[in-house]
Amino acid sequence: MISRRFCSVMRQQLQLFCERRQRGITLAEMLAVGHAEDMEQSLLENAQMLHAELPVRLSRRIVELQKMPYGLSELPPVKKVQKWYEKSFHDLISQRVPQNAEQELIFTHCLEKILRRHNSVVPTMSQGILMLKEEIGSDSVHQCPFLQDFLDRFFMSRIGVRMLLSQHVALHEPAPGFVGILGEAVCPGEEAKGAVLHASQICEAKYGVAPNVVVKGDVREKISYVPGHLHHMLHELLKNAMRAVVETHAPQLAPNASANFSPSFSFPDSDDLPEIELTVAAGESDFHIRISDQGGGIPRDQLSNIWNYMYTTAERPKEADMDMKGGIRNAPMAGFGYGLPLSKLYARYFGGDIDVVSMEGYGTHAYLYLSRLGNTKEPLPN
Repeated sequence: MISRRFCSVMRQQLQLFCERRQRGITLAEMLAVGHAEDMEQSLLENAQMLHAELPVRLSRRIVELQKMPYGLSELPPVKKVQKWYEKSFHDLISQRVPQNAEQELIFTHCLEKILRRHNSVVPTMSQGILMLKEEIGSDSVHQCPFLQDFLDRFFMSRIGVRMLLSQHVALHEPAPGFVGILGEAVCPGEEAKGAVLHASQICEAKYGVAPNVVVKGDVREKISYVPGHLHHMLHELLKNAMRAVVETHAPQLAPNASANFSPSFSFPDSDDLPEIELTVAAGESDFHIRISDQGGGIPRDQLSNIWNYMYTTAERPKEADMDMKGGIRNAPMAGFGYGLPLSKLYARYFGGDIDVVSMEGYGTHAYLYLSRLGNTKEPLPN
């Protein structure tokens, strides 16, 4: 229970690291670590960098978690996340700066423990925000700029910390075509097909049917990227498109719509629904992926809400789904409200972005931009 034992020396250390500057890393720099001729020395130098950098990033989030308004800091899920961060901060500053291969390996084992400890940070923070939403009301949560800004900073920092941890750990287990968790020749077209399959499975489990998806364009072009990040973003955008199509064109399948069934209702199959188009375009500086659906669109006065954490038009997920670990592999169809905001942060982490253009009464175009230059530094939150 680190929180109860946080002595004055530890608090001083926390403040000391919080005042230090963060160092942004580029994708090209991450690749360079794995391409070094002397891999042992490269890993040692990277471990030394992480030993200095990670406590700085964690300390800033701990201080914020301790000072959140509306009583959010006292909610059990948020306190749980705070304790995880405090324990990880304590573990890192308790480690010696690695000076040789043996010490680097000990430090890497510490990083592995931190990775496992932080697996459930996103759904646990979500639980805290949902509790706050129930206490003070949905409108208050959605209209609170501090909360939106805090969650952007918190989750962007988490993406960066997890990237650095995962990358260093994975460098110890080389895989063909990869430098750590970075794929050197990732094919967005192939990743899109995998995301379509995954989203379709979840859609079919929810509704009994999923719209067909046509993947076209520059489907064989490749890029250096993190396949897990790309899958996460594509999966989220496809889930939203599929849900919109099904609930617009087969409204009887929408949640709580069983009363609308009539004797003449015929259960639809995929060919009865408008297909979704996923188009890949390989530009010189960016990869562009467009997902177009005919799911009825979003009213213009509600379009900005899709980037707000905890905003959702879906039913709240079951409590069991709130305990999912590590990301979206076991995620429900919808209901958390942080899928799109998180996906936008994943895109921005390596210099990309996500935009959504909607035609109410018809459908939506979602645009995912991936920077292929690799020279953009991490967008580190203050």
